[in-house]
Amino acid sequence: MKLYLKLFSVLVLIGVICLSAGCKKSGQKFKVPEIKMITSENVHGVIAADDDHIWITGKYGIIYHSSDGGETWEQQDSGIKEGIIVDGSFLDNKTGWVVGLNGTVLFTYNGGEIWTRQETGTKRHLFSICFVDRLNGWAIGEWNTVIHTSDGGKTWQRQTKEDDKILNNVFFVDRDKGWIVGERGLIRHTSDGGKTWIEQKPKAFVRNSFEEEIRNPAPALFCVVFTDQNRGFVCGIDGTIGRTENGGESWDILDSPTDLTLYTVFIKDKMGWIVGDKGAYLFSSDNGKTWELKEGVIKTRFKLRDVFFSSPQKGWIVGAIGTVVHTEDGGMTWAFRSGLSYAMEFLKMPKVLEFGGGTE
Repeated sequence: MKLYLKLFSVLVLIGVICLSAGCKKSGQKFKVPEIKMITSENVHGVIAADDDHIWITGKYGIIYHSSDGGETWEQQDSGIKEGIIVDGSFLDNKTGWVVGLNGTVLFTYNGGEIWTRQETGTKRHLFSICFVDRLNGWAIGEWNTVIHTSDGGKTWQRQTKEDDKILNNVFFVDRDKGWIVGERGLIRHTSDGGKTWIEQKPKAFVRNSFEEEIRNPAPALFCVVFTDQNRGFVCGIDGTIGRTENGGESWDILDSPTDLTLYTVFIKDKMGWIVGDKGAYLFSSDNGKTWELKEGVIKTRFKLRDVFFSSPQKGWIVGAIGTVVHTEDGGMTWAFRSGLSYAMEFLKMPKVLEFGGGTE
């Protein structure tokens, strides 16, 4: 990534010098590249309330919003200058919450024109949030933190004791049934709104001894999502993809086409999408039973952190160095709305700069 950015900086500098000095060889001119950038910061989350209203969140508390399907973007004031806004949950194009470091939960009732901080009672980093209606929501994070609200976030109560465990993602299908995933293959399920949690461990994650657990720990999981109360998916490091058909009573670890870390899985209308490290992009056309690595479809080697589809055809993926890409054909093709692609023309060395130069 550092080499990529250095190359970009050098080429832009050369372009500026050539334009100002009239640099020519063999009639060639080096043009300063035009790059679409909503932000240059790392983007961690994307939420699309519908096809038109999209929010992206990330480093230094950034929140950007589009109300026209991603054609134009406006930065919204989160009130945060340091830290990261990691995740969000919207019920419609007006009502939503986002979470981040240092116990941050922000709420909006007007599509983000105003973001209001809610008192969570914790300073622990929060990594994921899920609301099922205007009253009931959960946020989770480091040190086994699980907090719950039943009044839309006016007050939050802790549901778990502090422990040295990292919880990465939470998903509820209704106000009673939910799942959490985290480090060392952790999967937990509740059927009473988080009052009690039971562990669900895939057979592939079982270790026979403490020594084996230390030597070969179960993979950390970064995402959990359910299409109903029975069918769900998880993903994590080492290309791990898990699937259940019975609410997590048993989990099958699927054959994965990659060993790269996978951060987010999204399922809609029997199609599925997963994103991860080094531009990893996976697609499923059979409701997540099998997955295919689609190399070269999204032309980036940067980390892809989140994926969200507002409809079966229209979706968004975000990632490092301001990467924001969009599809209108169910993920068959993707267009850059922000960020750097290795297919951009300016990354191809012009002949005038190739070793050996050109002819006079």
